[in-house]
Amino acid sequence: MIKTISNTAFSLGIIAVLNFILITLVYRTLGSAGSEQMILIVLGISFVVLMNNMIGGAALVYLTPRKSVYSLLSISYLWAIASVIVVGSILYILELVPMEFFYYVMLISVLECVFSIHNQVLIGKKKIVNHNLLKILQKVIQLTCFIVLGITIQNFVVAIVISYLFVLILSVYFVKYHVNFKEKDSLKELFTTSIKYGFDIQSSNVVQLLNYRLLYYFIEKTMGTALGLYGLAVQLSESLWIPSKALAIIQYSELSNEIIEEKRKQLSLSFVKASFVITSVLLAILLLIPNSLFLFVFKKDVEGINEIILALSLGVLSIAVNQIFAHYLSGKGIYKYNVRASIIGFIVVVSLGWFAITNYGLIGAGIVTSLSYFLSSFYLAVIFVRESKSKLSDFFIRKEDVTRVVGIFKK
Repeated sequence: MIKTISNTAFSLGIIAVLNFILITLVYRTLGSAGSEQMILIVLGISFVVLMNNMIGGAALVYLTPRKSVYSLLSISYLWAIASVIVVGSILYILELVPMEFFYYVMLISVLECVFSIHNQVLIGKKKIVNHNLLKILQKVIQLTCFIVLGITIQNFVVAIVISYLFVLILSVYFVKYHVNFKEKDSLKELFTTSIKYGFDIQSSNVVQLLNYRLLYYFIEKTMGTALGLYGLAVQLSESLWIPSKALAIIQYSELSNEIIEEKRKQLSLSFVKASFVITSVLLAILLLIPNSLFLFVFKKDVEGINEIILALSLGVLSIAVNQIFAHYLSGKGIYKYNVRASIIGFIVVVSLGWFAITNYGLIGAGIVTSLSYFLSSFYLAVIFVRESKSKLSDFFIRKEDVTRVVGIFKK
């Protein structure tokens, strides 16, 4: 189990590094304007995949060991087509993606939705190594094609198409061994079960993505290409979540195998402290990097990026511990609080976002983002304290916290 989790955490790290290289290449070559187009393209695809995951996400993982894979794939493919049509129409009408790349966005959305469906089946069948391999391979092929073809936004989307075509074919090879065409379930009942289960989990993710990224559209409408610089600052800041995400994965696994509530509480508290300390150290290092070094790495104008990262700092720390609180509650089968936390953050973004950006620019966007993340996390912290019956003194770092976390990693 721990080996599998370590493999997943390692895969997250590799993908994050490859994404950073990709972002660096775009910003160095195409500047803030090119980075802005890349961000909007990726964000548009994310919204399509988000709707697709209502059925083709966590629900698919849960139902794969219990139902006919053939029937699950049937309803998932149909839902993927519906997701592309519905969300694609919204993106087109509101012009939320660069319109010259709209059809590329739709093609990539189809490929990524089907690829995601296959990956969820692999997770459901506990083929985690295959899942991780496909995710890394997709990013490696995308980056390689992007460099070989040349650094343009046109080649950026072409590289994504090529990479997904390759891994999609490979995913079909992996999934076919789990499909029995003779085993079938009622599609109507399966759809109802999937949508009920998927909605509980995915509704939180939908609101959270809006919480994370709605400001991108506000910035694009009011400040244009400045979105490229803000997006770069966000990517650098969010890269600090890799350790907390890895910790959250390990925490979730440990909680699923622990029935004693006191041990579940103590484990989660130790991981909250570890996540906070590690992220704080990494954040301090990032904040100490001089603007001249950012300029050396990214070439183009990055003036003010330090200040934007500083404005995002509280939010970065908040989400680092938020993930541990959320996994504790999810481990108990309580999802409603995660949804409410996301809604709290979303309300902050909607009510203050436009005002902050028009009056205080990118710094204002960073402050609103931090406030949104902080209030969401504070709400989950309060719920965690209530559900786990923790005290304020439990959040002080103790020797046994270090021993507990190190002991798990040694396994």
